[in-house]
Amino acid sequence: MAQSALAQWVKYLADKGEAVPKASSIQEVDLGEGEFVSLIRAEIKDAYAVKRTVSIPKWMDERAIDAGLSLSRVLQDALSERLAKI
Repeated sequence: MAQSALAQWVKYLADKGEAVPKASSIQEVDLGEGEFVSLIRAEIKDAYAVKRTVSIPKWMDERAIDAGLSLSRVLQDALSERLAKI
C-alpha cells in the first residue's frame, strides 16, 4: 500500500506542477523511540491508457488471435524495447 500511496502522491504533485522532493537517505532520518525506517520503491510513470488505432494485415491478425496474443501487450513490449535503445 505504501508504493501505491507514494505513486499517487508523486502523480498529484506532478499534476499540480509542484516539485517532487528528493528522496531521503535512510541514514539521515531521525528516529524516535520505537520508530523504524522502511525503504519504499515506486516506479512513477504516466499509466493512463491512450487508445490508438493501428492497422495490420488480416493474416497477421488471424495468426495473433490463434496464438492468443494481446496486440496491445505486443505493441507495448515492442515500443518499450525500441524506446530503450534511443
